[in-house]
Amino acid sequence: MSSTSFLGIDWGTHSSKSAWYRSNLNRYDPHLPIFPSDLRKIDETIIFAAERETHAQDLIRSIKGVLIMDPLGTPFWSNESRGDTGTSLGEAVAFSLTALLNDAISSSSSDEDFEIGFSFPNWLAADDRKAQAAAQNFREAVAVAAEVVAQYSFDELPQPTKPFSISRWREIVSTSRPRIDAGRQFDLQTIMSVRNVTSNGRLRWGFISESGAAGLPYLRAMEIEDVPGAHGLAKLLVVDVGAGSTDIGYMLRVQHRETNKANLYYFAPAPSLPVAGNVLTRELLNFLRAKNQRITEIEAELRKMQETGWHELAFVQNWISQIAQHVREYVEGIPDERWLPLPVTLNVVVTGGSGLVPGLKKAVTDAVRQGLQSRIKEKKVLEKIQTPGEHLPKLSFGTEPEYARRAVCLGASDADRPSCKFMSNMEAPGPQFKIAGAPKWT
Repeated sequence: MSSTSFLGIDWGTHSSKSAWYRSNLNRYDPHLPIFPSDLRKIDETIIFAAERETHAQDLIRSIKGVLIMDPLGTPFWSNESRGDTGTSLGEAVAFSLTALLNDAISSSSSDEDFEIGFSFPNWLAADDRKAQAAAQNFREAVAVAAEVVAQYSFDELPQPTKPFSISRWREIVSTSRPRIDAGRQFDLQTIMSVRNVTSNGRLRWGFISESGAAGLPYLRAMEIEDVPGAHGLAKLLVVDVGAGSTDIGYMLRVQHRETNKANLYYFAPAPSLPVAGNVLTRELLNFLRAKNQRITEIEAELRKMQETGWHELAFVQNWISQIAQHVREYVEGIPDERWLPLPVTLNVVVTGGSGLVPGLKKAVTDAVRQGLQSRIKEKKVLEKIQTPGEHLPKLSFGTEPEYARRAVCLGASDADRPSCKFMSNMEAPGPQFKIAGAPKWT
């Protein structure tokens, strides 16, 4: 429907955001708060987005990191309570998602028709048990959050910064879980096209891959180039450096020669790399404390973005090198033999809260060039690599970090995710050349 709005949800390891795309106005409305993803337990209550400065010592941080790093540990929906949250891990994840979703939906009108897109880490690109378990756990937690928000009123549910009864929350989850089926199954090819509906039909929701979400706003905004072999083409490599993981993806915008219609494509992303912002924050914290500097983790997070020369230290360079190596290995294996070798600018966008660590963007760009050199010898192609500016149409953020931090939730609110089709591989031009597209929106 032309009046449908689209809500994008990015529940991150460090911070959580949401954004609206108003289709009737043809614009983003991203100016909702950015919440810390921390939890805090006070007696028999729990709080999402607790105050950091006042209660830094007793915050429960990186719940998403636990989901990523230890998905095969204690059962996700265990009846036993964790010592920190007073809930199971599943209940803690669903609590965070519900508070974020409840807050975002409260800004919509009661009769507004909308759909929800949740960013999904690049777990689908890996086939190991940990990635599969983490993906299943996250799918179930999202399904519970959507079901709960669909069934209860705003005042009956968790809200950011406000204490909520743990026993009441566990009761709500136990009542709602039997009504959910974790949504329809999907894979890399179908993740952007599958839509789920809550049991009462009130909410429609789906997923978008983390790297796809980070890249979509930029891909739609990029200028296309007309070269022999492609009537119109834009190429994008997105590197999303969050707190808990680094996600990389390759995407294309191709303009049809006869109709001038632009089509969007995405390739299989790289598996999530657990080397990201949190790793660097801990290294910096240990380094400064070893020098007898009294500093909190929150202060370390702020300092790691500052241009003070600290990024020349060995542990920072090692961190940057690990991400750069992951980028190079991905570029070397991108299964695009048709359009990647064309002398069209490859736009390299580095997003995420830790994407602006001094020295990282240059290292990533150098890694992209090295990856291309291993497979493409044409000098014109190797020269056409750029990191575009932070500006995005119809948005007016004041600083580049705002664009970097908001990219995923903006992409998750994309009004037409299914139009971005999956490409398993792109063969060199020839009589057998075919495009492998994803099914239509179901």
